[in-house]
Formats: sequence, C-alpha cells, structure tokens
Amino acid sequence: MGRHRGPSPSGEGPRHSRGEPAGETVVTSRKNPLIRDLRALRQSSARRTARCIVEGWRFLDTAAACGAEITLVIYTPAAAAHPLGEEMRRRLQAMGVRLVLVSPYVFEPLTQLEAPQGVLGVVRRPPDAPPTLLGDPHALLAVLDGIQDPGNVGAILRTAAAAGATGAVVVGSAADPYGPKAIRASAGSVFRLPLLTFASADEAAGAFRRAGVHVLIADPRGGRLFSEISYERPLALVFGSEGAGPAPAWEQYGTRIRLPMAGAVESLGVAAAAAVLLYRAGATAE
Repeated sequence: MGRHRGPSPSGEGPRHSRGEPAGETVVTSRKNPLIRDLRALRQSSARRTARCIVEGWRFLDTAAACGAEITLVIYTPAAAAHPLGEEMRRRLQAMGVRLVLVSPYVFEPLTQLEAPQGVLGVVRRPPDAPPTLLGDPHALLAVLDGIQDPGNVGAILRTAAAAGATGAVVVGSAADPYGPKAIRASAGSVFRLPLLTFASADEAAGAFRRAGVHVLIADPRGGRLFSEISYERPLALVFGSEGAGPAPAWEQYGTRIRLPMAGAVESLGVAAAAAVLLYRAGATAE
C-alpha cells in the first residue's frame, strides 16, 4: 500500500508551525523553486548526474564522514526531533551546508520510502577514482559487470567495503551506484569506496591486464571451485549481471570460479555470491 497523500494545506508559503525548531521558518509550498528543483532531480532519468540524493540522517552522516560534498539538506520538524537530528544539523551548519525546514506536505513527494525519516540531502557525486586505483599491488576490487538491480549493486558495495576491498569497478549498463536505491542498499558505503567506471567489459579487462591485476570471474559454470584457487593480489573479482552473467570478454583475461551447490540449487544470487568471495579474498590477504 502506498503512502497516504494528504490534501494541500491552506495558505501555502513560508510560515511558523507548532513543533518546528524555534526561530526557523518552514517552507510549506511545493511550488517553491528549491522544491521544484529537488523534484526534478528526484525524477531525473539521467543515469549519471552531477548530484545525487541521500535520504536519512545516518546515511548523510556516513556521506559527511567520508568527505562527500553535501550542498543542501531539507528536513521536517519530526526529523529535527530525531536523536541524530540536532547533532547532525549542528555539524552540517559548521560545514556550511544549507539547511531548510519543510512541512511534511512538501517533503512527501520527494521521498521514495514508505516510512520516510523526513530528511534528505543533495550530495555532489564524487569524481571517478584515478586509474592508479588499479596500480595498487594490494588492490582488491569488486567488479560490477552490467548488474542492473540497484539493490544488488548497493549490497555488493556494502559487502566490499566491509570485506576490505580497496575499490569497486562499475562496468557497462550496471545500475547507477549513486541512485537512491543503491545508496540505501549500500548503507552509505558507496561513499567509502573509490569507484572507477568503464563503458564495456573489453575496456575494463584490458585495463586490468595492462595493470597486472589478476581476474577471477564468479560463474556458476566455472571450471574451478573457489576453494581451489589463489587470491593473489592485485585482484579483481568479477560479478556479472543477474540474467546474462559475466560478459564473454572476461574469459580471455581471467579464471572462472564457482561456489559448490548442494542438491538441485543451481546458483546463489549475485549479492550472496559476492559476499562469499569478497570475504574469502579479504581473509586470504590477512
């Protein structure tokens, strides 16, 4: 069931209302230019934009701690009362971030959550990592080759950060790692990892070869069990799209490996397989 959309309050425009932080003016009009800009950004179909939206105090806290540039935060009176609200607003103000209090009516069409916290921020998309990311002799890279589900993209990035990966590589038609769903699935970890993008598997595989990066390709039909191979670094673990799997271009550069499956189960989901292999690779280096 979707969220209830309440009627427009009478008399749109900035005003003071009961429950809002003292001394602040609350924006109550959806026609406010700032709100219109946010709605356009939320509805943008562009796969790569200069800005992204981060929703929730905790994820904004993670983004700030990772050095992301937050340009704007809007929040409702209820969000201001959240345990993290007062502390985060103080920190954001010290960083020079623009803070805007809005009514729940104004915030409602800006969120994609069923139970929103009432706060979101606009964050400048971090620049691509430099190619020197591939030159680290201790590199452990998670490669997202055409993975189109943003939930899987975010989950893999979260696991990669937790397992000690040094970066991630986004290839081809993979979902935008800075899309709202991917950011939520990553729990903000997308801002912790350097990300490098390539237009195709051929381009990415060629760059790995020139940098001397070993390539292991997760594939249910792989010829080697994951327990039988070396996780020598620098290492890239390639995870292919949910339907088609890894691109054929990888085969000439790497080794296809598989996880053992019991019974009639053919394979794990890509995020689950990535968790097993990333932790195996991370633990092997210790």
